[in-house]
Amino acid sequence: MKANLGRIVAQSMTKAAEGRTIEVITGELLEAKQAGGEAILTIGRCLIEAKESLPHGEWLPWLNERAELSERAAQRFMRLAREWSNPTALSDLGATKALALLALPPEEREQFMEEHNVVDMTSRQLEAAIKERDEARIDAADAQKSAMKLREALAAMQQERQVADQEVQKLTEELDELKARPVEVAVETVVDQEAIDKAKDEARAEMQAKLDKAK
Repeated sequence: MKANLGRIVAQSMTKAAEGRTIEVITGELLEAKQAGGEAILTIGRCLIEAKESLPHGEWLPWLNERAELSERAAQRFMRLAREWSNPTALSDLGATKALALLALPPEEREQFMEEHNVVDMTSRQLEAAIKERDEARIDAADAQKSAMKLREALAAMQQERQVADQEVQKLTEELDELKARPVEVAVETVVDQEAIDKAKDEARAEMQAKLDKAK
């Protein structure tokens, strides 16, 4: 593995004209690890630069032996360097809480920090606050969907009611017309008044039943 690292250095030295050598990057990285605070972003930037500079297959050996970092830790530092833009706040927060805040959209991150005393929170408290925020957002979205469905159902009911009212109006007019009109019965010689009254009553009853059903 030591021989491999020697080859890494030799290959990287040839890139001096294109950019910094791996030795320069490694030196800055190790200094940043000692400094801490705002240097977290420097660590991430050095790791990104080193990964782009190293030959294929040499990233993990360099990471373990020279940078003395696990791959997971390196990924966390690089993510902070890519996504975090406030080095002063990062210095106050530390890497763990800064990584937790990456769960928030960039445009909401500063506002969240203003509304919560993030610096004095523990990492667990911060994660709980972010989870509570996410759950509140989900509940609000669900409530909005429910309200929309309710409005749609109400609109459909109003439309059905309008159609029913029109049907009631139509039946009412037909019933009134029937009440005002004598029953036409073909009579040759004798008018059967009882039959006429019965026919009128049956017609009115049938029309009233339709009217009641429509209501």
